[in-house]
Amino acid sequence: MTSHDPIITAVKVDDPRVLRLVRDLDADLAARYPDEPCTGGAHLHHAIRFLLAVVDGRPVGCCALQPFPSPDTAAELKRMYVAPQVRGRGIAARLLAEAERMATALGHGEIRLETAVHQPEAIALYTRAGYTPIPNYPPYQHKTLSRCYAKPLSLPEARPQDREELMAFLAGQGLSCQDVLAPGTRYWLTRDAAGPAVSVGLERQGDCVLLRSVAVRSDVRGCGAGRRLAERVLVEEAALGGRTAYVFSTGAGPWWERLGFHPVSVAEAAEALSDTPQVRQYRLADALADEAAWRRDLAEAGAVNLPPTGADHPAVASLHIAAGTGR
Repeated sequence: MTSHDPIITAVKVDDPRVLRLVRDLDADLAARYPDEPCTGGAHLHHAIRFLLAVVDGRPVGCCALQPFPSPDTAAELKRMYVAPQVRGRGIAARLLAEAERMATALGHGEIRLETAVHQPEAIALYTRAGYTPIPNYPPYQHKTLSRCYAKPLSLPEARPQDREELMAFLAGQGLSCQDVLAPGTRYWLTRDAAGPAVSVGLERQGDCVLLRSVAVRSDVRGCGAGRRLAERVLVEEAALGGRTAYVFSTGAGPWWERLGFHPVSVAEAAEALSDTPQVRQYRLADALADEAAWRRDLAEAGAVNLPPTGADHPAVASLHIAAGTGR
């Protein structure tokens, strides 16, 4: 890394360096769109997460991610800006890539954004990065100058080489590591700069699936990351023919209820999933009597009232830019 390479870090929404950059962005946008008032970011809510780019100790760029209201699992890219004197060095592209990594770590399934016609450099940047046009979403649906784009984010499925890291993460969250990535299991693991952030495990028998190993790192809790990743896994399983999802959980029932599950007998879940690794493990340990079971119809995947941002898993369950400016 040379001294001119940007250092990109996550910062709080009220960081004075970000506030100065947002003011510069608004001034830039006011010059480009004199008939469009700039908000200075006042519309951004508490769940916003900012990234700051620093070159040689000087703040030169920023962008932000803002979750869409539940049950939408997408994030919106906001307040992308790079100072004029450092444009053309790829800093906007670096910020965008880091925003995508952050969104994946937080369980988001898609990034959407709004830019406008007088920002061709923004449109070119997003197009190069794989974003495609979509219909204008609120509050831009009636703005003739606005252009909206989106990019899907793949589910981060754990690979065999991730097993040790995944096991260490689950152990650190107080969950069992038995049968992790064993035949008949699938796991998803998101990561950020601090390491593993959220995990979800799944076992399947016929058209029934069992969620397990849902874990959220302590500093990531409260932003909906666990809910979003679990919901995305369920939506994918529904698309693959899954009809019913179960979970065994004695300590997080209200969280599962907000995710669309309702209590059922342990006998029902154990029978439907009799050949899955977790149920076999419970039978060998004679532990089913100590469990509680929950069920959800996967026809409802993506169509239930999910917990709002801030109602993430309480612990764990066993269970826009023109030459660098943006809107």
